[in-house]
Amino acid sequence: MATPPTTTIVPFASLPACAKNCGPLYDANGACVPPVNPSTDQSNWESCFCAYSKLQPLKSGPNDVCNGMCSADAQGLPGIQSWFTSFCNNKAAATTTVTSATGSNTPGSGNSGKSSQGGGGWASTHVNWIVFIVVVVVAIIGIWTGACIWRRKYLKKKDRLYELGKGLPSTVAVNTQGHLVGSDARDSTISNGPGLFMSGPGVAGPEQPEKRRNGRR
Repeated sequence: MATPPTTTIVPFASLPACAKNCGPLYDANGACVPPVNPSTDQSNWESCFCAYSKLQPLKSGPNDVCNGMCSADAQGLPGIQSWFTSFCNNKAAATTTVTSATGSNTPGSGNSGKSSQGGGGWASTHVNWIVFIVVVVVAIIGIWTGACIWRRKYLKKKDRLYELGKGLPSTVAVNTQGHLVGSDARDSTISNGPGLFMSGPGVAGPEQPEKRRNGRR
């Protein structure tokens, strides 16, 4: 009788007695647990055990995988085969359930579900940014337009004041209201006359004596 391994997958105590002499069961157990299999995951051990090549005939029936060790026990191989198929089928079902749950919770699948439910694309998730950009563009256009209009008015007014100020003494200028300012602005020849920019009535000269015509030459 072989000595059971330290880490066991096979429940030898609950199987027919001949299982303790079945070499392939020990081979599969030893190949799938530490130290041969460095994994510390018991699920990995069990998957390895169910996939062990020497035990695959048990999946199709009570075939003699124990090399005649159970020939004296009519229920030996059927008992081992029943446990093996039940154990591996449960393992396969558990693995499928875990895989399905993991797949349904992946970030990609969750995001795609939300996207399909929301029915929107990039624009629907960035509405605030789009509105902000539109407001900034409109504000820039408005400021630029206002600046252009103000500059045109400023230049036009500046040109008008320049034309009004031509011919004035250096001590006299025209302010923004069109009035004369400066130290000589109150000079009567500048401020009291008809103005440099207005046409006044003509000044009559001294009256000439009327020449009388007579018959004398």
